[in-house]
Amino acid sequence: MKQTFLLSSLLLAASLGAAEFLLEPAKAEAGAKAPQIVTDAFGASLKFTASATDAAAAKIPQNFDFRQGGRIELEFQDEAVQTNPFPRLLEAGSISLHFQADPNSKDGDKMLKVLLNDASTKGYDQIMLPSPYKAGAWHKVVFAVDPAAGRCTLQLDDAPAQSAVLNVSPKLDKLQFLLGATALAKSSRGFNGSIRNVKITTPFAIDGAGQEAELSNKPVSPGVRHTVISAVKGRHLAFPGVAKLPGGDLAAVFREGEAHVCPYGRICIVYSKDGGRNWSAPVAVADTETDERDPSIQTLPDGRVLLTHGGWNSWMFYGNTAGEFPQETAYIRQAGPEKFGGSHYLFSDDGGRTFGRPVKVPGFAPHGPAVAADGTLYQPSLGNDGGKRQVYFYRGTPDAKNWQRIGTVAEMPKKSGMLAALYEEPHTAILPDGTFVTAIRVPSPVDGYMRISFSHDQGRSWSEPVKTPVRGYPQHLLVLKDGRLLATYGYRYQPMGVRACVSRDGGKTWDIDREIVLRNDGVNGDLGYPVSIELDNGEVLAVYYMSDKEHDNCFIEGAFFRP
Repeated sequence: MKQTFLLSSLLLAASLGAAEFLLEPAKAEAGAKAPQIVTDAFGASLKFTASATDAAAAKIPQNFDFRQGGRIELEFQDEAVQTNPFPRLLEAGSISLHFQADPNSKDGDKMLKVLLNDASTKGYDQIMLPSPYKAGAWHKVVFAVDPAAGRCTLQLDDAPAQSAVLNVSPKLDKLQFLLGATALAKSSRGFNGSIRNVKITTPFAIDGAGQEAELSNKPVSPGVRHTVISAVKGRHLAFPGVAKLPGGDLAAVFREGEAHVCPYGRICIVYSKDGGRNWSAPVAVADTETDERDPSIQTLPDGRVLLTHGGWNSWMFYGNTAGEFPQETAYIRQAGPEKFGGSHYLFSDDGGRTFGRPVKVPGFAPHGPAVAADGTLYQPSLGNDGGKRQVYFYRGTPDAKNWQRIGTVAEMPKKSGMLAALYEEPHTAILPDGTFVTAIRVPSPVDGYMRISFSHDQGRSWSEPVKTPVRGYPQHLLVLKDGRLLATYGYRYQPMGVRACVSRDGGKTWDIDREIVLRNDGVNGDLGYPVSIELDNGEVLAVYYMSDKEHDNCFIEGAFFRP
């Protein structure tokens, strides 16, 4: 027998001309697995349970129209352990209110996220908030969207509401809300916990309150010029590198694939003979049965050109993408997943036109190694020691055939889980005085601010990483000819794009008040990974990948500017 829940009668807020819908247990349609109705002194709630492949779900049997704005309010009580990374509280077409969780974590900390997908499925807007776990606690979340104002907001408990600019055009009519899962049956994104006091208000206008304090609506900096380096219709281009070749030409490398995560990633190279204004068609330089990604390129002190890249079975890491590529997944499993991927160095002796056989090296950094004047290679890399994430530091011979781990840049703070400072994708630069500087990515689920660490003994010992005012990731460090240190980074906050910042004291302090904005019109967070070089005329060329309204997929772009 189908279990149902009741949707209360319509309440009119005459002063606003708005309608409020209050959910009470009775006539809303339950899914194949029904949530349990639990009643206590505070009223009735819906208790949802989920496995990795199935989940309890309920549907509110009425469509809603948010084209004139809408507001959703509900209370939830989450369990510490979730069975998937993205358990849903509420979902309706273009709108998803869910958690980002670590199913292996025992502390229960999560990130609360609202996601608005473009009606064309090209882009999305999102807001993320930390949601620390407290056993038995009820939390109140309020989400509002106002297309006329071009804004959406998300608030958790009594914290200030966070606001984002609405860059996409989500489908906001005929919304039918699901609770606890993404589908009424066989959902792998189910929620373990309880929901109560669901209220939906429409129409709704967002006033000035709740504007995100850190919403950084900076315009593109004066003098910035853009050039498209490579754009291939229907293909996802990302994670570039750039270098000036021995003969004076420029070369850029990047990953080309079908999507951000897929089996078809390969490393391509393009060339420019006029300082970056025009570029060749891409040519593949590294391609195997797995996903090649994160290349870098640089000219070495002896005139050779070094191309590095990583590779891993990326699509198999996620349950949904593994299912999208069943043949490729089956092949890798049959052949042995450990035989694919890893970090590779390729050397060119003809100015970057052809490359030799790959040399497999320990460790990996997406922007490649720092290179000393004598050709010695220095590379930071993520590692694992007894389950604790580390940032190791390696020294390699100029031919990349012999490596030694000589130090540890950083290790994860003692606190683990979704709200810990998760160290990722380090990059090292060598200052003129011999100081080594390593920037460490800390992603958005924590705070997104660059950490920086210093070594005065060529990488053997390192200072404790310090949080900087530079927000964005991952970072690339470039020592300019005048001795200043330039950081470029993707900015996956509103307005999304790419930015840069200068330090005049080797990375100790950063001139964030004069932050340089290279792009500020990204349609989603699938962008960034900039790498910069200084040109002969004193300009800097930053190369990054971008998603905007003019292109059907991510593409490689360059920005010329004077820092």
